[in-house]
Amino acid sequence: MKRLVMTLAVLTTVLGASPAWAHEEINPKSFPTGTPTFFTLSAANEEKADLTKVTLTAPSGVNFGATTKEPPGWTVSKTDSVLTWTGGAVKPDEFEHWGYEIDSADQPGNLTYKITLGFADGKTDDVNVVVTAVARATTATTTPVTAKASAPIKKDEGRANVAPGIGIAALVLALVAGGLALRRRDGPAAATTVPEQDW
Repeated sequence: MKRLVMTLAVLTTVLGASPAWAHEEINPKSFPTGTPTFFTLSAANEEKADLTKVTLTAPSGVNFGATTKEPPGWTVSKTDSVLTWTGGAVKPDEFEHWGYEIDSADQPGNLTYKITLGFADGKTDDVNVVVTAVARATTATTTPVTAKASAPIKKDEGRANVAPGIGIAALVLALVAGGLALRRRDGPAAATTVPEQDW
């Protein structure tokens, strides 16, 4: 029984001392590579003092874009890789949202943001939050059935197609001419005159 009580006491101490990262989130948790994306950072204040500073450090190879969003009373200072929000306060047991943009992520994979929470009593908490860059879906291109018929004809192909047409037309004309000649030859015999006879 003593062992059970001691185990529960240890678990309670460990769980009570768990870091604040369990209540810090970045959404969306996954996003496509190669495109600017907007994110929302959510942070909860689980300390006794006000949360007065939030610093977000970008993963290696990721740059912040120009756009940010702050709760009322907060301001932001920024570089390509670090955003720092100050001037406001999140009371204990409350949470707030901050928004930011990244230019893009070139490669798929997990990206780890470092969040540093600063409190009015001088305490800080560092939290790591992972988001995932996903390769953009590519759609297979299909060639329409009519593409062949509407494709432009090359110069040499045009000549090759015209030549048989001319040959066929010449053959038809020759047959017609031959038929007309035969008709004339085999047509009704020319009228003959009966020589006058002396009576």
